Amino acid sequence: MRLFFALDIPGPLALDIATWREQQLPLLGRPVPAANFHITLAFLGEIPDSRLDALCQDVDAAAEKLAPAAFELQLDQVGYWPRPGIYWLGPASWPDSLEHLARKLGGIGAIHGHEKRREHFQAHVTLFRGCEAAPPAPALAPDFRLSCSEFLLMESRQGKRGVSYHPVAGWELGTGFNPA
Repeated sequence: MRLFFALDIPGPLALDIATWREQQLPLLGRPVPAANFHITLAFLGEIPDSRLDALCQDVDAAAEKLAPAAFELQLDQVGYWPRPGIYWLGPASWPDSLEHLARKLGGIGAIHGHEKRREHFQAHVTLFRGCEAAPPAPALAPDFRLSCSEFLLMESRQGKRGVSYHPVAGWELGTGFNPA
């Protein structure tokens, strides 16, 4: 299974972001479908199905210690990473506890077979992939509020219509495990 931990973007907010993107930005590359909007906390990559229960048990055991209380993110800035060609939307700031959560989840993932860790955490929603040049600034700055009350373990599946993401398990922030 190709897995990652994420903060989900609820449907109505995802549609608002997609509408803003369509109105404010030219077609810059491959637009990410609104249904795939999320904020990655830790990418795990390929984890054998046989490790899923142990992975979830480890997160469950650590969830009360590592999960911050619910919080809000103000998605109010855009950015561009030229090497992967990604144009993104994200918050100018986030709680330190979110970065701590992302590092801890990456560490738990490493125990279960994934060794790569991200050096720098940037909370973001990918808007476009495959951008060849830095995009112009939008005429209307983004201003979206994301209420975060849980984090999810998501599976990335490749299908005939592209990639889709599916929740595998979820944890309420500051509490514990909830099967998805």
